[in-house]
Amino acid sequence: MTLSKSSFLLYLDSPLHLWAQAHGLLDSKSFSTYEQLLAKQGYEVENLAKEYLHQRLLLRYPEGSTVDFQRTVRDGRYEARLDGLVYDAGSKTYDLYEIKSSTKVEKGHKYDVTFQYLVAKASLPLRQVYLLHINPEFVREGELNLQEFFVAEEVDAVVNKLEDEVFALRCEALQTLDQAEPPRDEHCHKLKTCPCLALCHPELPEYSIYDLSWWKAGQYQRLAARGCRELGEVKASEELTAKQRLQLRSYAERRAIIDQAGIKQRLAELKFPLYFLDYETFNPAIPVHDGYKAYQHITFQFSVHVLERAEDQKLKHFEFIATGQEEPSRQLTEALLGVIGDEGSVLVWNKQFECGRNEELARLQPWAAKRLLAINERVFDLMELFSQGLYVDYRFRGSASIKKVLPILCPELSYAGLAIAEGATAMSKWFEMVSGQLSAKESAETQKNLLRYCELDTRAMVEIWRRVRQQLT
Repeated sequence: MTLSKSSFLLYLDSPLHLWAQAHGLLDSKSFSTYEQLLAKQGYEVENLAKEYLHQRLLLRYPEGSTVDFQRTVRDGRYEARLDGLVYDAGSKTYDLYEIKSSTKVEKGHKYDVTFQYLVAKASLPLRQVYLLHINPEFVREGELNLQEFFVAEEVDAVVNKLEDEVFALRCEALQTLDQAEPPRDEHCHKLKTCPCLALCHPELPEYSIYDLSWWKAGQYQRLAARGCRELGEVKASEELTAKQRLQLRSYAERRAIIDQAGIKQRLAELKFPLYFLDYETFNPAIPVHDGYKAYQHITFQFSVHVLERAEDQKLKHFEFIATGQEEPSRQLTEALLGVIGDEGSVLVWNKQFECGRNEELARLQPWAAKRLLAINERVFDLMELFSQGLYVDYRFRGSASIKKVLPILCPELSYAGLAIAEGATAMSKWFEMVSGQLSAKESAETQKNLLRYCELDTRAMVEIWRRVRQQLT
């Protein structure tokens, strides 16, 4: 059995993952709408990168040079499919280009390209190695200029530094492939992305050490090495944060730990009317509109629930969604400023995201910049009551996500059963709708589902706010 680049990267995640792949024990997986969108965007970036390399060939290489894509090379049991391989006719050597759809060179990319280099150099006279990625500073204006959109970053020094390490790691990976029994104590510590949960974490307790908040992988490893699996087995002698200690106390006492004085102090900051605000966005790798960078968010939808007074039971609800292919920031901004007045607190869940979108909208629509930035000065982050340890419940599993908090505090509200139930699917379905991939009937249904989902996000904030207030004595 050969070791490919993808298998090698699986080994770096965990030797047990590679062993599971070799023995057909990886969990079966269906790709979500969002994962399919990411894959499609990756292919689009790769196709543009190929066009870029053809242009680079003409601009930077002597006559007679050629470029080859997806060439397979082997070195014994090691195999690599090279993204781009340019033959320099002048020096009679090759330059290796590894294509990435990111905006920078990441740690995993360095091991990735070093593996490719080691396999390729066994049979080819390599001169230089490049990681080809998207330029983070590129702003689209008109037709896409590929020579500005991409950056070819020379990484020879990186490859030379990692060469010996990767050489040793790939030998270890081959040994793992050849083992009859799974490697012991080699499971991963990333439950959300583990591809073989039954093998890595058999019979994991309902509340495990992996539910401990803000814990790093190395700390999980130390706990697992001591035989800890259940949350309650974590000892007070561990190096814990104050919030982690509260979480363990909540688990031991099977109740929420509420800092009533702290919450009262924070809620006293609020000024009526209250505006509960949520945005939905789409951040494509290849900028669709002028004035946008790669992966910059297109804010296409909002929901706002308005509460005039604390004792009011009736809410006002306002919403907007862009349904055409035109750049939506002006329409959305006009609609938003028609809803949110100049007084009152604006409640969000994760202010970094919503405030970031207001800053982007201010740059795109300078006529409204003063009012948009003024909204940011009135933002109250409801999530902070949970992320900062003022309200801790072990049933949140160490998370401050609204998807974890809502079922515990407000079980009568649920995302279950919604056709669109999380943000990644929302952005994917919106793009399908506005890019003409859906029929008129499907578009109408998608629009309805998007509005329903975003409305629940802000309604959930209202009810969580109410429930927290009710628990204050």
